[in-house]
Amino acid sequence: MAEKNQSDHKPMVLLFAGPNGSGKTTVKEYFDIVGRYTNADDIVSSTNASNLEAAKRVDKMRYESISRLEDFTFESVFSSQYKIELLQRAKDKGYFIKCIFILTVNPKINISRVHARTAQGGHDVSAEKICSRYYKSLKNIKCLLELCDILHVYDNSTDKPVRIIRKHKEDISIYPNDIWDEESILKLLE
Repeated sequence: MAEKNQSDHKPMVLLFAGPNGSGKTTVKEYFDIVGRYTNADDIVSSTNASNLEAAKRVDKMRYESISRLEDFTFESVFSSQYKIELLQRAKDKGYFIKCIFILTVNPKINISRVHARTAQGGHDVSAEKICSRYYKSLKNIKCLLELCDILHVYDNSTDKPVRIIRKHKEDISIYPNDIWDEESILKLLE
């Protein structure tokens, strides 16, 4: 068997995406991190940097990784065009993109979780911002379908995440359940 040449390595980005309070950090523990891991929340808690300073710092780190063709992992609410552009840049540089998208069936769940996190000393996000980001984030699932080589969408409304969408290369499968019927899942893909 021939050895794989290091130049044959396709760089990889692993993204944990989803609205605030959907459980990205919790679900991330079930997966192996790829390369450099960047999370603005970690920088805020470890350095007391402002949210804006931390966001700028991790974005710089991510773009550095892309320019060096290094593997990296990050978390994002994924509610802005800016993160889509970051993934597009990685795609244009030849990256293999894998995303684990975590959502809930209703933004009220997310609001409740963020309030509980804040009560335990975690960072707060206003209910208005959570709702706004919730819908923007879910609308961006369609962009992820186009950009990602592998995409798994999990509903984390209850105590155990349940996969509702799987994309592997060009194959897309949906998994309706008691919370997400087929029509609701298909709306996420429109």
